[in-house]
Amino acid sequence: MRLSLAAAAAVLALTSTAVAAPAHAAPAKQMEDLDRGLISVRSGSGNLVSWRLLGTDPDGVTFNLYRGSTRIASGLSGGTNVLDSGAAADASYTVRAVVSGSEQAASPASLRFTGGSYLDVPIQPPSGGTTPDGVSYSYSANDASVGDLDGDGRYEIVLKWDPSNAKDNSQSGYTGNVFVDAYRLDGTRLWRIDLGRNIRAGAHYTQFQVYDYDGDGRAEVAMKTADGTRDGRGTVIGNAGADHRNSSGYVLSGPEYLTMFNGQTGAAMSTVNYDPPRGTVSSWGDNYGNRVDRFLAGTAYLDGSRPSLIMARGYYTRSVIAAWDFRN
Repeated sequence: MRLSLAAAAAVLALTSTAVAAPAHAAPAKQMEDLDRGLISVRSGSGNLVSWRLLGTDPDGVTFNLYRGSTRIASGLSGGTNVLDSGAAADASYTVRAVVSGSEQAASPASLRFTGGSYLDVPIQPPSGGTTPDGVSYSYSANDASVGDLDGDGRYEIVLKWDPSNAKDNSQSGYTGNVFVDAYRLDGTRLWRIDLGRNIRAGAHYTQFQVYDYDGDGRAEVAMKTADGTRDGRGTVIGNAGADHRNSSGYVLSGPEYLTMFNGQTGAAMSTVNYDPPRGTVSSWGDNYGNRVDRFLAGTAYLDGSRPSLIMARGYYTRSVIAAWDFRN
Protein backbone atom coordinates (compact mmCIF):
# COMPACT_ATOMS: atom_id res chain seq x y z
CA MET A 1 0.00 0.00 0.00
CA ARG A 2 1.40 3.41 -0.91
CA LEU A 3 0.26 6.45 1.01
CA SER A 4 0.92 9.53 -1.11
CA LEU A 5 1.55 12.32 1.40
CA ALA A 6 2.64 15.84 0.51
CA ALA A 7 4.63 17.98 2.95
CA ALA A 8 3.42 21.56 2.98
CA ALA A 9 3.20 24.52 5.33
CA ALA A 10 0.31 26.97 5.66
CA VAL A 11 0.61 30.43 7.17
CA LEU A 12 -2.61 31.99 8.43
CA ALA A 13 -2.85 35.75 8.81
CA LEU A 14 -5.44 36.82 11.37
CA THR A 15 -6.68 40.38 11.86
CA SER A 16 -8.00 41.08 15.35
CA THR A 17 -10.65 43.63 16.22
CA ALA A 18 -12.05 44.71 19.54
CA VAL A 19 -15.26 42.90 20.47
CA ALA A 20 -17.28 42.66 23.64
CA ALA A 21 -16.33 39.69 25.82
CA PRO A 22 -19.02 36.99 26.09
CA ALA A 23 -20.85 36.72 29.38
CA HIS A 24 -19.71 33.11 29.78
CA ALA A 25 -16.48 31.58 28.51
CA ALA A 26 -16.89 28.81 25.94
CA PRO A 27 -16.13 25.31 27.24
CA ALA A 28 -12.73 23.87 26.41
CA LYS A 29 -12.80 21.84 23.21
CA GLN A 30 -11.60 18.24 23.34
CA MET A 31 -8.72 17.79 20.87
CA GLU A 32 -6.42 15.03 19.71
CA ASP A 33 -3.14 14.86 21.65
CA LEU A 34 -0.73 14.38 18.73
CA ASP A 35 3.04 14.73 18.50
CA ARG A 36 4.78 16.89 15.90
CA GLY A 37 4.39 14.28 13.14
CA LEU A 38 7.94 15.01 12.01
CA ILE A 39 8.74 13.53 8.59
CA SER A 40 11.73 13.52 6.25
CA VAL A 41 11.14 13.28 2.50
CA ARG A 42 14.02 12.99 0.05
CA SER A 43 14.12 15.93 -2.38
CA GLY A 44 16.99 16.03 -4.86
CA SER A 45 20.22 15.98 -2.85
CA GLY A 46 18.53 17.03 0.37
CA ASN A 47 15.66 16.24 2.73
CA LEU A 48 12.43 18.17 3.12
CA VAL A 49 11.68 18.07 6.85
CA SER A 50 8.13 18.96 7.90
CA TRP A 51 6.17 18.96 11.16
CA ARG A 52 2.83 19.90 12.73
CA LEU A 53 1.87 23.23 14.19
CA LEU A 54 -0.35 22.20 17.09
CA GLY A 55 -3.61 23.82 18.14
CA THR A 56 -2.11 24.31 21.61
CA ASP A 57 0.95 26.22 20.36
CA PRO A 58 0.93 29.82 21.63
CA ASP A 59 1.20 32.88 19.43
CA GLY A 60 4.84 33.65 18.69
CA VAL A 61 6.09 30.08 18.92
CA THR A 62 9.27 29.37 16.94
CA PHE A 63 11.17 26.16 16.26
CA ASN A 64 14.71 24.82 16.39
CA LEU A 65 15.53 21.90 14.08
CA TYR A 66 18.20 19.30 14.83
CA ARG A 67 19.91 16.75 12.58
CA GLY A 68 21.06 14.16 15.06
CA SER A 69 22.51 16.21 17.92
CA THR A 70 23.42 19.19 15.71
CA ARG A 71 21.11 22.19 15.54
CA ILE A 72 20.80 23.15 11.87
CA ALA A 73 18.14 25.86 12.09
CA SER A 74 16.82 28.08 14.87
CA GLY A 75 14.08 30.61 15.40
CA LEU A 76 11.96 29.20 12.58
CA SER A 77 8.61 30.94 12.14
CA GLY A 78 6.04 31.50 9.42
CA GLY A 79 6.15 27.85 8.35
CA THR A 80 6.83 24.35 9.58
CA ASN A 81 9.24 22.88 7.04
CA VAL A 82 12.89 23.15 6.11
CA LEU A 83 14.84 21.86 3.09
CA ASP A 84 18.09 20.44 4.49
CA SER A 85 20.27 20.65 1.36
CA GLY A 86 23.12 18.15 1.05
CA ALA A 87 21.97 16.01 3.96
CA ALA A 88 22.28 12.23 3.87
CA ALA A 89 19.10 10.41 2.88
CA ASP A 90 19.05 8.48 6.17
CA ALA A 91 19.53 11.53 8.40
CA SER A 92 17.39 11.61 11.54
CA TYR A 93 15.78 14.81 12.80
CA THR A 94 14.05 16.23 15.85
CA VAL A 95 12.33 19.56 16.32
CA ARG A 96 11.92 21.64 19.48
CA ALA A 97 9.39 24.41 20.04
CA VAL A 98 10.69 27.64 21.58
CA VAL A 99 8.17 29.45 23.78
CA SER A 100 9.01 32.81 25.38
CA GLY A 101 12.69 32.13 24.75
CA SER A 102 12.64 28.70 26.39
CA GLU A 103 13.40 25.63 24.25
CA GLN A 104 10.92 22.82 24.89
CA ALA A 105 11.44 19.05 24.85
CA ALA A 106 12.46 17.35 21.62
CA SER A 107 9.87 15.75 19.36
CA PRO A 108 10.07 12.04 18.54
CA ALA A 109 12.59 11.29 15.78
CA SER A 110 11.49 11.92 12.20
CA LEU A 111 9.70 9.30 10.14
CA ARG A 112 11.63 8.80 6.90
CA PHE A 113 9.79 8.28 3.61
CA THR A 114 11.93 5.39 2.34
CA GLY A 115 9.92 5.24 -0.88
CA GLY A 116 10.94 8.78 -1.81
CA SER A 117 7.71 10.78 -1.88
CA TYR A 118 5.65 8.12 -0.12
CA LEU A 119 5.75 5.77 2.85
CA ASP A 120 5.32 2.06 2.17
CA VAL A 121 3.10 0.48 4.82
CA PRO A 122 2.92 -3.34 4.55
CA ILE A 123 -0.65 -4.67 4.75
CA GLN A 124 -2.08 -8.19 4.93
CA PRO A 125 -4.96 -9.07 2.56
CA PRO A 126 -7.55 -11.54 3.90
CA SER A 127 -7.85 -14.90 2.19
CA GLY A 128 -10.40 -15.08 -0.61
CA GLY A 129 -13.43 -17.34 -0.65
CA THR A 130 -16.45 -18.59 -2.57
CA THR A 131 -20.06 -17.34 -2.39
CA PRO A 132 -23.04 -19.71 -1.91
CA ASP A 133 -23.63 -19.63 -5.68
CA GLY A 134 -20.07 -20.77 -6.43
CA VAL A 135 -18.38 -17.46 -7.34
CA SER A 136 -14.81 -17.09 -6.06
CA TYR A 137 -13.45 -13.75 -4.86
CA SER A 138 -10.28 -12.08 -3.58
CA TYR A 139 -9.61 -8.88 -1.63
CA SER A 140 -8.34 -5.37 -2.37
CA ALA A 141 -7.60 -2.47 -0.04
CA ASN A 142 -10.49 0.00 -0.04
CA ASP A 143 -11.42 2.98 2.18
CA ALA A 144 -9.05 4.07 4.94
CA SER A 145 -9.03 6.53 7.82
CA VAL A 146 -6.54 7.53 10.51
CA GLY A 147 -6.62 8.03 14.26
CA ASP A 148 -4.34 7.70 17.28
CA LEU A 149 -5.56 4.29 18.39
CA ASP A 150 -3.02 3.62 21.13
CA GLY A 151 -2.48 7.09 22.58
CA ASP A 152 1.18 7.46 21.55
CA GLY A 153 0.62 10.71 19.63
CA ARG A 154 1.03 9.08 16.20
CA TYR A 155 -1.69 8.15 13.77
CA GLU A 156 -2.53 4.55 12.94
CA ILE A 157 -4.39 3.49 9.79
CA VAL A 158 -7.83 1.83 9.80
CA LEU A 159 -8.34 0.05 6.48
CA LYS A 160 -11.42 -1.59 4.96
CA TRP A 161 -10.98 -4.62 2.70
CA ASP A 162 -13.58 -5.16 -0.01
CA PRO A 163 -14.00 -8.43 -1.92
CA SER A 164 -13.72 -8.48 -5.70
CA ASN A 165 -17.46 -9.21 -5.88
CA ALA A 166 -18.52 -6.11 -3.90
CA LYS A 167 -21.76 -4.70 -5.28
CA ASP A 168 -23.44 -1.37 -5.75
CA ASN A 169 -26.78 -1.38 -3.94
CA SER A 170 -28.57 -1.46 -7.30
CA GLN A 171 -26.85 -4.75 -8.21
CA SER A 172 -28.04 -8.16 -7.03
CA GLY A 173 -25.71 -11.00 -6.05
CA TYR A 174 -23.85 -12.38 -3.07
CA THR A 175 -20.66 -10.74 -1.85
CA GLY A 176 -17.76 -11.86 0.31
CA ASN A 177 -17.38 -10.60 3.88
CA VAL A 178 -16.01 -7.13 4.64
CA PHE A 179 -12.94 -6.90 6.87
CA VAL A 180 -11.57 -3.88 8.73
CA ASP A 181 -7.93 -3.81 9.90
CA ALA A 182 -5.81 -1.47 12.03
CA TYR A 183 -2.11 -0.93 11.24
CA ARG A 184 0.74 1.00 12.73
CA LEU A 185 2.81 2.91 10.18
CA ASP A 186 5.49 0.19 10.33
CA GLY A 187 2.93 -2.35 9.14
CA THR A 188 2.19 -3.96 12.51
CA ARG A 189 -1.42 -5.14 12.42
CA LEU A 190 -3.23 -4.39 15.69
CA TRP A 191 -6.46 -6.24 14.91
CA ARG A 192 -8.91 -7.42 12.27
CA ILE A 193 -12.72 -7.16 12.44
CA ASP A 194 -14.81 -9.51 10.27
CA LEU A 195 -18.21 -7.90 9.64
CA GLY A 196 -19.68 -11.28 8.69
CA ARG A 197 -22.12 -12.53 6.07
CA ASN A 198 -24.93 -10.18 7.14
CA ILE A 199 -23.12 -6.98 6.14
CA ARG A 200 -23.06 -6.71 2.35
CA ALA A 201 -19.90 -5.47 0.61
CA GLY A 202 -20.01 -2.30 -1.48
CA ALA A 203 -19.29 1.41 -1.43
CA HIS A 204 -22.52 2.40 0.34
CA TYR A 205 -22.79 -0.20 3.11
CA THR A 206 -19.94 0.31 5.60
CA GLN A 207 -19.18 3.91 6.58
CA PHE A 208 -16.81 3.70 9.54
CA GLN A 209 -15.63 6.55 11.76
CA VAL A 210 -12.31 6.78 13.64
CA TYR A 211 -12.18 9.34 16.45
CA ASP A 212 -11.67 9.70 20.21
CA TYR A 213 -15.31 9.97 21.28
CA ASP A 214 -14.88 9.38 25.02
CA GLY A 215 -11.88 11.68 25.54
CA ASP A 216 -9.48 9.05 26.91
CA GLY A 217 -6.71 9.99 24.46
CA ARG A 218 -7.24 6.95 22.20
CA ALA A 219 -9.47 6.85 19.12
CA GLU A 220 -12.39 4.44 18.85
CA VAL A 221 -13.80 2.92 15.65
CA ALA A 222 -17.56 2.96 15.00
CA MET A 223 -19.51 1.12 12.30
CA LYS A 224 -22.72 -0.75 11.52
CA THR A 225 -22.61 -4.44 12.50
CA ALA A 226 -24.94 -7.46 12.36
CA ASP A 227 -25.41 -11.04 13.49
CA GLY A 228 -22.11 -12.85 13.00
CA THR A 229 -19.78 -9.82 13.15
CA ARG A 230 -16.55 -10.92 14.84
CA ASP A 231 -14.60 -8.24 16.73
CA GLY A 232 -10.82 -7.83 16.91
CA ARG A 233 -10.59 -10.33 19.76
CA GLY A 234 -12.73 -12.97 18.07
CA THR A 235 -15.93 -12.29 20.03
CA VAL A 236 -19.10 -12.67 17.95
CA ILE A 237 -21.84 -10.04 18.01
CA GLY A 238 -25.40 -11.42 17.93
CA ASN A 239 -26.16 -14.85 16.50
CA ALA A 240 -23.06 -16.43 14.95
CA GLY A 241 -25.10 -18.88 12.86
CA ALA A 242 -27.67 -16.48 11.43
CA ASP A 243 -27.79 -15.93 7.66
CA HIS A 244 -30.19 -13.15 6.67
CA ARG A 245 -29.19 -12.96 2.98
CA ASN A 246 -31.99 -13.47 0.47
CA SER A 247 -31.64 -15.25 -2.88
CA SER A 248 -30.51 -11.99 -4.50
CA GLY A 249 -27.72 -11.47 -1.97
CA TYR A 250 -29.42 -8.55 -0.20
CA VAL A 251 -29.79 -8.39 3.59
CA LEU A 252 -33.30 -7.03 4.19
CA SER A 253 -34.21 -8.79 7.42
CA GLY A 254 -32.64 -9.54 10.77
CA PRO A 255 -31.28 -7.26 13.50
CA GLU A 256 -28.97 -4.33 12.73
CA TYR A 257 -26.48 -2.96 15.22
CA LEU A 258 -24.17 0.00 15.76
CA THR A 259 -20.93 -0.95 17.53
CA MET A 260 -18.20 1.15 19.08
CA PHE A 261 -14.90 -0.76 18.95
CA ASN A 262 -11.81 -0.21 21.08
CA GLY A 263 -9.24 1.29 18.71
CA GLN A 264 -6.27 -0.39 20.37
CA THR A 265 -7.64 -3.95 20.58
CA GLY A 266 -10.59 -4.05 18.18
CA ALA A 267 -12.82 -5.31 21.00
CA ALA A 268 -16.51 -4.39 20.85
CA MET A 269 -17.04 -1.91 23.70
CA SER A 270 -20.72 -1.11 23.17
CA THR A 271 -23.36 -2.41 20.77
CA VAL A 272 -26.83 -0.88 20.36
CA ASN A 273 -29.61 -1.24 17.82
CA TYR A 274 -28.87 0.70 14.64
CA ASP A 275 -30.89 3.89 14.42
CA PRO A 276 -32.64 4.71 12.08
CA PRO A 277 -34.06 1.17 11.74
CA ARG A 278 -34.78 -0.53 8.42
CA GLY A 279 -38.53 -0.65 8.94
CA THR A 280 -40.45 -1.28 5.73
CA VAL A 281 -38.00 -1.55 2.82
CA SER A 282 -40.35 0.11 0.31
CA SER A 283 -40.74 3.21 2.49
CA TRP A 284 -37.20 4.20 1.46
CA GLY A 285 -38.04 4.40 -2.25
CA ASP A 286 -37.89 0.90 -3.76
CA ASN A 287 -38.83 -2.63 -2.78
CA TYR A 288 -35.58 -4.52 -3.43
CA GLY A 289 -33.00 -2.85 -1.17
CA ASN A 290 -31.27 -0.24 -3.30
CA ARG A 291 -32.05 2.79 -1.15
CA VAL A 292 -32.72 1.35 2.31
CA ASP A 293 -29.09 0.26 2.67
CA ARG A 294 -27.30 3.44 1.59
CA PHE A 295 -25.44 4.82 4.58
CA LEU A 296 -23.37 7.88 5.49
CA ALA A 297 -21.44 8.75 8.65
CA GLY A 298 -19.60 11.67 10.20
CA THR A 299 -18.25 13.21 13.38
CA ALA A 300 -19.31 16.61 14.70
CA TYR A 301 -18.85 18.79 17.79
CA LEU A 302 -22.56 19.38 18.27
CA ASP A 303 -22.19 20.96 21.73
CA GLY A 304 -19.05 22.85 20.73
CA SER A 305 -16.78 20.96 23.11
CA ARG A 306 -16.99 17.18 22.66
CA PRO A 307 -17.37 14.99 19.54
CA SER A 308 -20.51 13.07 18.63
CA LEU A 309 -21.03 10.26 16.12
CA ILE A 310 -23.37 10.93 13.19
CA MET A 311 -25.02 8.04 11.33
CA ALA A 312 -27.35 8.40 8.35
CA ARG A 313 -29.53 6.09 6.26
CA GLY A 314 -31.23 6.51 2.88
CA TYR A 315 -30.61 8.50 -0.30
CA TYR A 316 -32.92 10.23 -2.79
CA THR A 317 -36.42 9.45 -1.50
CA ARG A 318 -35.78 9.63 2.23
CA SER A 319 -32.79 10.35 4.46
CA VAL A 320 -32.72 9.98 8.24
CA ILE A 321 -29.84 11.13 10.45
CA ALA A 322 -29.09 10.16 14.07
CA ALA A 323 -26.50 11.56 16.48
CA TRP A 324 -24.84 9.56 19.28
CA ASP A 325 -22.61 10.35 22.23
CA PHE A 326 -20.16 7.72 23.53
CA ARG A 327 -19.33 8.53 27.16
CA ASN A 328 -18.01 6.50 30.08
